[in-house]
Amino acid sequence: MAKPYSQDLRERVVKAVEAGQTRETIAKMFKIGTATVERYTARWRRTKSVAPDKFGGYLKPKLSGHADRVKALVKAEPDATLAEIQSKLAGEQITISITSLHRFLKASKITYKKNAVRHRAKTGRCR
Repeated sequence: MAKPYSQDLRERVVKAVEAGQTRETIAKMFKIGTATVERYTARWRRTKSVAPDKFGGYLKPKLSGHADRVKALVKAEPDATLAEIQSKLAGEQITISITSLHRFLKASKITYKKNAVRHRAKTGRCR
């Protein structure tokens, strides 16, 4: 994801709009899209600020409230696959995707069995 434009640019865009220039002219002048000019203007009118919102990494994981339960499940059965952990959590009315579960376990530094098909039959070799 790209970084937000600088505060200085945002303020200059709003000043140009307030000075009466058209959005298309401002977009060409600052080499940004007309939709960006409109968003900055709308934000300025709504909040009197053009500062960007928080940028990434501020949301808590979905499982943060159930961390103890997830850790207990993995400790009780350390060779369980993600799908098995997911189904046990679903049985306790905790709905989570396998991807979110993987991210939570990785962030918590909890190890688990990584491959559900690890013990399948091997293919035949050429003789």
